[in-house]
Amino acid sequence: MRTVPPAILSAFILLLVVTGMLLTAIASPQMAIALLPAAAALMLALLFYEAPLLAIGLLIVAFGLAFDLQFGELGGPAGLGPAIVKLLPFGIAAMLCIRYGFAPAANWPFIAFFVILAISLIVLPIGRISTFGEMVRTFVGSIAPFVIAFAAAPRPFWSALCKAVILVPLISAAVGLLLWPTGLQIPFDPNWRFMGMHSAPFLAGFCTTAIFAATLEYLRSFRTRWLVLGGAVLAVLLLTQARAPLGAVALFLVLVFLLSGRRVFPLKRKMDLAMGGLLPATLLFLPLLFIGLERFIETDEATAFSGRDVIWPLFVDAIENRPLFGYGLGAGKLLVDPEDPQIRLIQSNAAHNEYLRLAVEGGILGAGLIFGSLIAWVWLGTRRAYPSDRLVLRCALLAALLHAGFDNTLIASTAVIQFGWFAAALARCRLERQEADRGEVVRRALARRAHAT
Repeated sequence: MRTVPPAILSAFILLLVVTGMLLTAIASPQMAIALLPAAAALMLALLFYEAPLLAIGLLIVAFGLAFDLQFGELGGPAGLGPAIVKLLPFGIAAMLCIRYGFAPAANWPFIAFFVILAISLIVLPIGRISTFGEMVRTFVGSIAPFVIAFAAAPRPFWSALCKAVILVPLISAAVGLLLWPTGLQIPFDPNWRFMGMHSAPFLAGFCTTAIFAATLEYLRSFRTRWLVLGGAVLAVLLLTQARAPLGAVALFLVLVFLLSGRRVFPLKRKMDLAMGGLLPATLLFLPLLFIGLERFIETDEATAFSGRDVIWPLFVDAIENRPLFGYGLGAGKLLVDPEDPQIRLIQSNAAHNEYLRLAVEGGILGAGLIFGSLIAWVWLGTRRAYPSDRLVLRCALLAALLHAGFDNTLIASTAVIQFGWFAAALARCRLERQEADRGEVVRRALARRAHAT
């Protein structure tokens, strides 16, 4: 794996960035302000060029402390926080590509979103309802979770990222509780749903990925610490009372438990887990289970669907009007009138359904292309993976596809962590298989030499 000499190259690129920003500020101050987040992301990439693992720490802290939400609450510019968390993966990917080169695997989700952007710009000049700037912003936000898949890196980097995502919801929960007595952060919403440093649905989304990751690490090593961390994340998830993430996690765990063979998950370990972990945890968190169950079977029409019963018909009608190619990227944000009394009552104009949102923006063909690319990316990427990785990643994909029907799982900041984990796990599988193949070649060569002598 090639390495570019760091010191001179980093200093030269940093000089170019600073000079370019100064010249842009002189020529167009407004453009300089707009480019500032991207320039900051690039500078951070150069800063962590020498120590890529520190970049993982920055990523985990930024999402664990909810930079996208906290910047606005602290009085900063409204779009600065979301811009930081969405551009941070671009900076890390750029740093890795400069240092190690590009990954050999195809980035199918990026290709799918690029095709949708091209259709939005070329095929739909009349039907689209979003501006060019809105389409580009949506495209950047859509591909942010997948850009890290372009980069090559050593196996320790990917392994560290696979494990570090488990800490995101735990950091959010711990810091939220620590700040509660100070009054700087209230970790519960008015309905007493736990949200840590985030909102309850966002924290639950991070919990979903963390449980995927903890399960994978446990099946790879069977070390108790992954069970402990996974149990702590599951407790946080139950406290959020988020139904769709909890349903996705339940589906994932059931699939892993039922589909794992003796090599992946021996029966003795399943029994040890059930009797030594699940049963005590069920008794300990029984009140939380009742709270979550109450929300699942909720019959109050005003809150049973969290506004989905109001918003979904609007998206269905729009899809029926332009079913094939949709209205262009970014149209999902403009479809719902924020001044509508019903929309103001539920305080959300998002679809909370990625199938509907993407069918509005890219048509049924575009939505099929995007979700098909996700399936191809994970399914093809795990063909030669070890059985435990193949099982967990494919079950996690099925759970993520279920979750996408009830939340904004591809455009929210939670997607950066979730699909960053998928990218890291796939890259680790690929490198481990390459190492195993090289070891097999060496063993065969030594065996032939021994036989010849």
